Order: sequence, then structure tokens, then C-alpha cells
Amino acid sequence: MTAFLHIICIDVGSPAKIGWADDAGRIGSGLDMGEALDRAAALVAQGQPVAVGFEAPIWTPRRAELARITGRRGGIETTYNRAWSAGAGTGALGAALALMPWTFARLRSVAGDCAVTVDLERFRDGSVPLFVWEAFVSGIGKGASHHDDALLAVKAFAARWPDLESDVLPEPALNHAISAAAASGLCTDSSELGMPAIVVGVRPVTVLEPIKA
Repeated sequence: MTAFLHIICIDVGSPAKIGWADDAGRIGSGLDMGEALDRAAALVAQGQPVAVGFEAPIWTPRRAELARITGRRGGIETTYNRAWSAGAGTGALGAALALMPWTFARLRSVAGDCAVTVDLERFRDGSVPLFVWEAFVSGIGKGASHHDDALLAVKAFAARWPDLESDVLPEPALNHAISAAAASGLCTDSSELGMPAIVVGVRPVTVLEPIKA
């Protein structure tokens, strides 16, 4: 993918606790997030690639062993001992289940019935213009505010692009982002309902500096 890539991340919470940031260094709250999404959607409508991240679990494991169904997804969740099913994770997941349909509907209002994917290869090769990813910001990797966390996640994504790999190993999943996108009228591939999303973890070495073009 050689086109300009726009990255935006939303730190998920109740409307009063939402924070967002993008790769242009813009930050904000739930009060102006709609305008930020409109800017992103306008780029999608022009054929530019956009990556929208949610700082919340957006997929959950689909496991055969009953004893493991709420266990950690591995990778960075194991490193920081922060399971998706623990208190903070389930709270963020619950908020995301409500926020993602609103987000996708807002994007659709400007970009139209565009295609969306969690498949990194489909996005990287330009097949689909809108990519959804999961940010993981926890413990000593966190910033001082909700928009700081979102900005740290954007920086982590940008620093690792295009050689991006998930910080959680893939496994059979239930992808709530794809479900929300489909319910909101965006074009999705039904096979992605069973795919995990890419998880981009923020590590303590990430610093808040202006993003360089």
C-alpha cells in the first residue's frame, strides 16, 4: 500500500470518558469525536486507506474447552496479566459493543456503504479501504488521560507499519467489530466474523512526541 494512511484510535468508555487521537496529532473527547470520524470517512470516500482502532477487546476467543473460555488470549495479555475477561476488559468490551455500531454508522453516513475488514492482508494490499484494529494500553504503558492512551496507540501502530504483527496470537474468534459493522450497513466478509483482529500493544518505551510524516 503506497497511499497515505490515516490512523485514528478511540479510547473506549462511557460518552463522558471517551478519548480519541489521530496520526496528525489531533486529540479530543466524545464531544468532537463525530467530526474526527467524518474526516476519516471523507478520506475513505476518496479512496484513501484508513485504520480505525478501539482501545477495548473487539474480539473474544471461541474455544472448545469450557475451562478456557474466559482465559487470557495470550501474548501481551499474558505479559501484563490483563485478561480480556477481567474487570477492566469486560467493562471496555461492554462499552465497545455500544460504541462500535455508533462509530460505524457515523462513518457510513459520509463514506457510504464502503467495505471494512479486520484482515490485515486485505487492507495492506489495497483491497479494502477501511481497517479495524484493537489497541491494548495497560499498566505502566498508559498515559495521563484517555486521549493520551489513544495517541500512544496511534504512535505504536504508525511505528510498526507496514510490518505489523499482532501482539496476541490468532485463534478462532467471535469478532464483534465485524458484527457491528455489518449491522451498521457497511460491507463485510462474513468469514471475518470468526477472525481475530490485530492487537497493537503499547509498551512503556512509547513516548508522546509529534508524529513525523
